[in-house]
Amino acid sequence: VATYSPGSQVTDHCAIDRDQRAVEVELARKTNESWQNAQQIYLQGGNSKSYALITLSEPLRSDVAKGTSVTGKNADGNEVAGKMYDTTSSGAVNVKVQYATTDVQDSYVQCQVGALVGEDINMSGCFADGENTINIGGEVYTYTYTAATENKNGRTIAGFSTQLEDKLKNGPGAPYADFEYFRKYY
Repeated sequence: VATYSPGSQVTDHCAIDRDQRAVEVELARKTNESWQNAQQIYLQGGNSKSYALITLSEPLRSDVAKGTSVTGKNADGNEVAGKMYDTTSSGAVNVKVQYATTDVQDSYVQCQVGALVGEDINMSGCFADGENTINIGGEVYTYTYTAATENKNGRTIAGFSTQLEDKLKNGPGAPYADFEYFRKYY
């Protein structure tokens, strides 16, 4: 593994281990509240494939393709970059914007919210709360959103757990022979 060089950016995928750590911390507290926190982190995540759910004040003027560049500002007025999470049709007012990630694991994304609690939450790189402007593919829109509740995650431990068999049996490059050995054994 030490000499392996991935062909794509994997820092955001690797961030799922931060969710695992957060679950373990909550379980170690051994309270009813911490059990619920751990369950929510398992189901909703907090660190991997972070995106904002933004409500536009006016509908999209045209269809916007998945991956289209999006920029806005954080609470300190610094630029926040992202991309459209999905292709979104003209007329939509609710959009998902996936935050940009870097190749540096320690600072791959600066908006980590989801179901995280306490000091694990990082909103320094989230879009600014309230009513602000955002640039979607060169078009400026006014939006509203709340960083503490409208930042979600598209990759979760639960998703890995529940979707793996289907992906390995029916996804691109499937079926995988090694998966079939594993499935038959267990």
